[in-house]
Amino acid sequence: MLTLKKLLVLDLDGTLIDRQDRISPDKILALNEIKNYFDITIATGRSYLSALYFAKLLNLNLPFICFDGALISDKDGNDYFKCFMERYEILEILNSIKKDIALNVFYKNYSLVNPNMLLLGIVLKHWRLNYRIFYNQIYDFDVYKIVLASYNYDTLKKIENFLKNFRNGGYYLYPSAKKKGLYVIDISSRFVNKGKAILEFKKLFNYDFIVSVGDYINDLELLKYSDIKIAPIKSHKRVKEIANYLIKDFNNLLEILRKFY
Repeated sequence: MLTLKKLLVLDLDGTLIDRQDRISPDKILALNEIKNYFDITIATGRSYLSALYFAKLLNLNLPFICFDGALISDKDGNDYFKCFMERYEILEILNSIKKDIALNVFYKNYSLVNPNMLLLGIVLKHWRLNYRIFYNQIYDFDVYKIVLASYNYDTLKKIENFLKNFRNGGYYLYPSAKKKGLYVIDISSRFVNKGKAILEFKKLFNYDFIVSVGDYINDLELLKYSDIKIAPIKSHKRVKEIANYLIKDFNNLLEILRKFY
C-alpha cells in the first residue's frame, strides 16, 4: 500500500497562539499525537526570529514559512526560498508616510524601527526582534516586509489607496489584535504569499498531501493550495467560506486529522 507523505501547516496568530503569544497545553498534546502521522511546519506573517522562537518551542524540525511567504528558512538559518521587496517600492513607501506613522522595516535577523513604533510598546514583546532605531533612511535593501501602524485609520487608509496606485497586491490593512484601536498595514513583495510558498515547500520536500489551518485573509492562498482546508470558528468570513472544516479547538482538529492517519 502506498504511503503518502503528509504535511500539516499551521498559521500562528489566531490559530496556534493566543493574543498573549501562548500555546495552550491541549494544543501541545494534540501536536504530540499528530507528529506521529504528519510532518508539521509553520506559515506566518511574522518575522524569521519570531517564527524561529515557536519552531524551537514546539521542537519542529522542518523549515518554516515566514514574512507571509517571502522566506522559507530553517532553525539553522539555511534559506530555501527568499524574495525581497523591490527597491523602488521601498523608497516609495518610505517617502509617502507621515511623521506620526509607526514604521518597522524587516530584515531576516533584525529590524529597523522608527521612534513611533517604539512608543507602541509591542516591538520586543510581539515580534521578538533585534531592532535598531532609524529615521526613514535605509541603506540595505534586502527587505522582506514593511509594517506601518497608527491609531488613525483614515491615515492608513490613504496609504493603502496610495499603494494601489503602483502595485497590485502584497499588502493588507487590518485592526491589531495586540492594541485596541490600533490599525496596521503589512507590506511584502507583490510576488509572494503563503500559497506560493507552500507550493514551493511541496516541490522542495516532495509532499503528497497537505492540510493547512489558518484564520485570516493572508491565509487564503495557503488554504487554496492545500488538500484539506481547516479554519478556526472565529476566522475571517472569507476564510470560513473556503474551509472544508471549521474547528472550535485542537480537539476538533485531532478528530479531523485522525481520518487521514
